[in-house]
Amino acid sequence: MRPNEPPLLPGGLPIFGHALAFGKNPSKLFEAASKWSTDSQPISVSLLGHRVYIILKPQDRQAAWKEKAVNFDEVVEWGLKTIFGFTEDAVRKMHLDDSANMGSMYTSAHTFYRDNMAPGEKLNLMTTSFLHWMDKDIQDVTRQLEAAPGGEIKVNLADWVRLRLGIPSTNAFLGPEVFQLDPNMLDRMVKMDTDFLHLSSGLPKWIHKDAHDNVNKMIEAIANGYRRDSTALPFITGRMDQMAERDISWHDQAAATFTIWQALQANAIPTAFWMIYGLLYHPEDRRTLEEEIAPAFDKSNRVVNLDHLVKNSPFLSSTFWESMRYSAGSASVRKLTDDVVIGGRTLYKDAMMMLPARPPHFLPEVFGDDCNEWVADRFVRDGTVPGTKNPGIRAVVPFGGGYTMCPGRHFATNEIFSFVATIFRNFDITLCDPSQREVRPKTEWPTLTGLPPDGDVFVTIRLRK
Repeated sequence: MRPNEPPLLPGGLPIFGHALAFGKNPSKLFEAASKWSTDSQPISVSLLGHRVYIILKPQDRQAAWKEKAVNFDEVVEWGLKTIFGFTEDAVRKMHLDDSANMGSMYTSAHTFYRDNMAPGEKLNLMTTSFLHWMDKDIQDVTRQLEAAPGGEIKVNLADWVRLRLGIPSTNAFLGPEVFQLDPNMLDRMVKMDTDFLHLSSGLPKWIHKDAHDNVNKMIEAIANGYRRDSTALPFITGRMDQMAERDISWHDQAAATFTIWQALQANAIPTAFWMIYGLLYHPEDRRTLEEEIAPAFDKSNRVVNLDHLVKNSPFLSSTFWESMRYSAGSASVRKLTDDVVIGGRTLYKDAMMMLPARPPHFLPEVFGDDCNEWVADRFVRDGTVPGTKNPGIRAVVPFGGGYTMCPGRHFATNEIFSFVATIFRNFDITLCDPSQREVRPKTEWPTLTGLPPDGDVFVTIRLRK
C-alpha cells in the first residue's frame, strides 16, 4: 500500500480479490466496506488485481465530483465498446472533430445533452410528446378493461408498469416504429440488466454470446425501425448526424441511440414501480396523494396542469424522492488522471474510483431510524418525532453530481410525476394477495438501473369510478 492510500478491505481472495463478492451482491460488499471503514473514509477493494477506491461519505462524493483529476470519458469509451456493442472504428472516430468545431464527441456529450434537455422549449417538446403517447396507451388499457370479464385484469405489477411507462417514452423519443418492429424490447432490457456482469466482464464476446446477442437485437431494432421522418425527437437525429459527419456507420449510430434509450428506462421504470407499490401498502397515503393531484387533471383524467404536479404536489414529490432513495443500486465509476486527496486519503493516478449510490441513502443519522423502510412522507414530515428525520431532497443523489450530473433529470421528473399521478387517477389497483410479504429491492447483482423487486407482485386493476 502506498502512503496514505485507502486501506484494503479484508476478505479478498487470491487473484480474484473482492470480484466474486462484488458479482454476487455489490450492495453487501459496499455495506461491509461502510461498516469496516473508519469514519466512512475511502477504502480500497481489489477486483481481479485492479485497485478500486470506494467513496462512501456524502461530502466525499461531492468533493470527488468536483475534482478535475476525475475522468469520466475513458469509462464511457470502455462501456460503449464492452457493454453497448460499439465497434472499435466508432470508438476511434468519436474522438474526431466536425465542421462545427465541437471537438471530441466524448468531451462534448454532456453539454450536448444538457442543452437539449434543459428546461425550456426543447424539454416542453419531449414532455408534450410523452404525454401524448401516454394518453394513447391509457386509452388502450381502458378499452382492454372494458372488454375484460368483470372489468378487471390481473397482472404482474412490475411488468405492467414497465409496459405502461416504457411504450410511451420509447414512442416519444424514437417514434412508434421501433416497438412495432420488436415488441419485446422492454423484456430484452430486463435481460440486459440481469446479464450486466457478463456484459461488463471484458471477456471475449463468444463466451457470453447470449448476453451480447440480446443487446445486438435491441440495436438492430433501432437500426431497422428508426426513421428520420418519424416523430422522433430532433436531438436524437441531431446526435446521429454528428456521428454521420465523422463517417460512423449506421449500426454504430443506432448503438449510440440505444444508450440513450436504455438510460431513458433505467431509473424511471423502477422508480415508478416503487412509488405505486409503496402506496398500495398504505391506503391513507394513497388518499392523500389522490386529493393532492386532482387539480392537475381535466374531466377526462388527462394531465392539463403539469406544473401543479411538479411544483405544487409535495406529497407526490416525497414519494418520488423516497423511491429514488430506496431503489438506488448503481454506482458511478471514474478514472483518476492524477493523485488527489479525498476524505483525508490519497487516491493515486490511474486507479479507478467507485461512488455507490446505495450506502449514503441508508444512513440512520441522515434519514432516521426507519431508513431501511419505504416511507411515503419522509420528505414532508417535520422530523421532530424521536427516530425520524427529514434531511431534504438534497440528501438523495440518484442523478450523480458535478459536470456529469444526469442531463435527463428534468424530463425524468416530468415523466414520472405525470405517469404515477395518471395511473392513480384512472385506475383502481389492489393487491391480489394482501397477506403477501412486502417485497424489497433486489440487491443480488450489479446493475445499470434502479433495483427491481425481489419477488413478484400480482395486482388486480380496474377502471376507477
